[in-house]
Amino acid sequence: MTNEININDTVRSFDFPAHRDIEGPDACFVEGIVEGFEGNHLVIKVTREVFEGEDLEVIGGRKVRAPLNGLRTSRGRITDGVVKIEEPKPSDSVADMDLSNLTADQLKVIRKLSMVAERHFDRLAVDAINVEKQEEFENISRDIGLLFNRVNAETTNKEAA
Repeated sequence: MTNEININDTVRSFDFPAHRDIEGPDACFVEGIVEGFEGNHLVIKVTREVFEGEDLEVIGGRKVRAPLNGLRTSRGRITDGVVKIEEPKPSDSVADMDLSNLTADQLKVIRKLSMVAERHFDRLAVDAINVEKQEEFENISRDIGLLFNRVNAETTNKEAA
């Protein structure tokens, strides 16, 4: 975990300095998205709240303010109760696909289809009526490009064998 926290980061803010448990009766924290800064505080939109180890219902739009890390409290302690939650990177189901059971002819057909489909979704992205559709088409085109690259790699593997 890193301490450099920015807007749009997912964070966990612990309620009590002595407790950093994320399970069990001493677990008391909120998790959420950093929306901004107010003075010496982070503004966090809460997505999860845990008190005494129990998940509480999150009221829509609830925000909390948490002190920035590195500040000296009135009792002389340095604040460090907010940690960035590193989101695990999901495996890429397209790029990691096992194509070893396909024949050379099957790979050739998939390669041709992926080329046509990628061009099609690229055109749809250019002509999209709003940003959401444009991003959707670009993501589809990206996945098709990954498939194309995966098919090429498998074709190379088969030719080398």
